[in-house]
Amino acid sequence: MKPLDFLYHLRDLMREEEIRFAITSGMACVYYGLQQNTKDSDWIVHPEDIGTLRALLEKKQRHVPPWRISYRGIFGAPLEARYLEAGWTSHLSIWPDAGGPEEHVDIFGTPPRVSGSGLDADDEGFATRQTVALMKRTDRDKDWPIVDGLGWQFAAANDYRQAVLHIQNAPRLIELWAEIPAAERRAVQTMRPLLGLIQQSIDPLELSGWIRLERLLWELVNRERYGIYQRAWKEFFKKWRTEDDWIWPTAEPFEDQHRRVLNAADRHSLPVNPMDGIDPQSLVDTAARNAAKAGLTSAENVERVLPPTSVLFP
Repeated sequence: MKPLDFLYHLRDLMREEEIRFAITSGMACVYYGLQQNTKDSDWIVHPEDIGTLRALLEKKQRHVPPWRISYRGIFGAPLEARYLEAGWTSHLSIWPDAGGPEEHVDIFGTPPRVSGSGLDADDEGFATRQTVALMKRTDRDKDWPIVDGLGWQFAAANDYRQAVLHIQNAPRLIELWAEIPAAERRAVQTMRPLLGLIQQSIDPLELSGWIRLERLLWELVNRERYGIYQRAWKEFFKKWRTEDDWIWPTAEPFEDQHRRVLNAADRHSLPVNPMDGIDPQSLVDTAARNAAKAGLTSAENVERVLPPTSVLFP
């Protein structure tokens, strides 16, 4: 089964089970014409439907011919509603054909940086361009051309308000900002303060520098957030692997693997919500200080392009 065939087959199975979902990230980028191919599929699934999804996977493992389903070595968190609702991701491997290729399936419950559920999918089941653009604001270089490309697609559809929130090309951003009526600019500028610099007839080359600084802020905020989950997982995994006869992943059926992971998470205190008690503003402040250092600039300059905390952590 080819990756796209598997994607649509899993989509149809989820629909039959009335699981609320949206396909995002790499496969969505292929769908929107911004990426040629990918081996992975990323899914936003409503946390209330995670149990139904798990039951679906267990059923497919019992069918003939059966799917082979396993947690991956670095699996994130158990495929449980309470973990995914708190921002964790579960990483699975699925072999839909005996001897066939391994499919990587990543499940989100609450997609990062997205306001709302992120489940506003189109008829084909794909997340909106807005959701994909926000999820791609990571610290990986390969993701930012996607953010920019989605912005250009918004512009091609004459949706200039969305376009100026994502485009990374200075000359094009200046052109599009002129298309937005002055009375509507304040609301958009609140979400992307960098746009306020365009009102000063800024040179495109200088604006490119501000865009790079803004991107650096997004990258460092993502690194701060991700680091909290990464450290929590590493601490748990370090404790778990000291157990006698430890082996992971196992060759057990997925149902047994899940029970093993869930019991280990309880024994070794994998936090359900690593962000509990952490003020997002403190993470933004740290990222802003680091951006000033990494960008060889002042705190005042960072402040000029710093998005609101409610945008960075909706």
